[in-house]
Amino acid sequence: MKLIKAKVCLINQSGSYYSVILLLLLVFGVLTAQNSFAATEEAEAPKACKQCGMDRTVFAQSRMLITYSDGSEVGVCSIHCAAVELKQNSGKQVRSVMVADYASKRLIEAKTATWVLGGKRDGVMSPVAKWAFAKEKDAQAFIGENGGRLATYDDAMKAATGELAGDGKTGATGHQHTGHKNTGHGHSGHDMGPGSQMLYNPGFGEDIYHTHPAGMWMFNYKFMHMGMDGLRAGTSDIDAGSVGFKRGKPYNYMMIPTDMRMEMHMLMVMYGITDRLTMMVMANYLDNKMNMLMDMGPGKMITTEPPMSTSGWGDTELRGIYKISKTLTGSLGISLPTGAIDKTVVMMKKQWRAPYDMQLGSGTYDLKPSLTYTALSDDSKWNWGAQATYVYHIGENDNDYSLGNSIKMTGWLQRAFGPATSWVRLSFNDTGRIKGQDAEIEKLIHPTTGMGAPTPDADPRNYGGQRLDGLIGVSYTRGAWSIGVEAGVPLYQYLNGLQMKTKWLINAGVQVML
Repeated sequence: MKLIKAKVCLINQSGSYYSVILLLLLVFGVLTAQNSFAATEEAEAPKACKQCGMDRTVFAQSRMLITYSDGSEVGVCSIHCAAVELKQNSGKQVRSVMVADYASKRLIEAKTATWVLGGKRDGVMSPVAKWAFAKEKDAQAFIGENGGRLATYDDAMKAATGELAGDGKTGATGHQHTGHKNTGHGHSGHDMGPGSQMLYNPGFGEDIYHTHPAGMWMFNYKFMHMGMDGLRAGTSDIDAGSVGFKRGKPYNYMMIPTDMRMEMHMLMVMYGITDRLTMMVMANYLDNKMNMLMDMGPGKMITTEPPMSTSGWGDTELRGIYKISKTLTGSLGISLPTGAIDKTVVMMKKQWRAPYDMQLGSGTYDLKPSLTYTALSDDSKWNWGAQATYVYHIGENDNDYSLGNSIKMTGWLQRAFGPATSWVRLSFNDTGRIKGQDAEIEKLIHPTTGMGAPTPDADPRNYGGQRLDGLIGVSYTRGAWSIGVEAGVPLYQYLNGLQMKTKWLINAGVQVML
């Protein structure tokens, strides 16, 4: 018996995959609950930073509280946002400025604190870290482990104000920035300032892998629609008249696909375990519908009713994401076979197992390593990057086949306009043919008794190929919320065998970070 079929009895039970996932999430929640609860107790009101809208509980180690002489209080997440607040209200008299002690997260007087500037631990919304300590010995211990130098509150505020001015100076060491300002889908620097809306863009069709600060959650919903129309083999369009049943035509199929709609609703949750490590879980719901012609003989092409359709939950992905450097992020995902591979359809008034492209999952455990590069310009108005992902299907599924392995690559260029962002993107996908064959799907082409319903997508040779898409998009961020949409068309597509060709695609998403 094949190794892939040697499964624990528990996961052979109906719905057991989701039970395993729920159990993992429950254990994960228990492990992180204590840390999250402790952080919640540390942060006082207001909960959200006045300047960037982020949760001050998440940034408990860098948060600040400004009190004006009229008694009003303003809470911010960092000295960066404090500098913005004080600049906007330069005419108001300040009574006190409090900052969190890095070691205990308790509020202390910012002017009497011992500050550490720089070091290998990235700062909050800042290219140069700025941390406050109630005790100088704690600051010295931090420097011994992370580097940096001792400074005063005036030094730290001067550095933050200099960064706001956009003069390229750090204000702490006098060095020029060299392209590392707010960079990295690693986000261990908590870079939620200018340009951050580009790093966590919900409008991208691909998931651009990035990390979040320890204790931060991100919830994301995406809707993806792909429209397919007409047939193609290789790079040549194929007219439906060239496809027929037992009439000496180039392609001998009775059922002739004409157009297809593929939609996916994706739900994703991410959580920062540490500033460098983030965990992700993703589930999706698919809805497929295909219209077809039936060849009933010479001059008798009829439209089938109803269209072929399948829907339901697809495979579930678990992924670990690790920040390698300011510009590089590596990740490894495993896809669990929770999507059905035995969906059925009705053709010629008979029930058949649906062809391969109408099934909802791979039926195998799939490994998905990925490497992401991203960077921001010094003024945080431009973002560019690229990502490569490989999808490896382990063994064969229970129906004796394996989907073709694939490599996906994408590159993008974005421009920020305040809270709005626009971008252009190229996406390339190279997928191999199906290995093996589902005996039930094969009956569509070679029935054991009676007449089948031959269709191109029931043939495993008609699967995979290469496609290059060009896309444009726009997104908008307000506080913790972001929305985005992108649309594109294929610039090139080479299809293995006879397949439906892609005409256009659209992706839309909304996300919130807490």
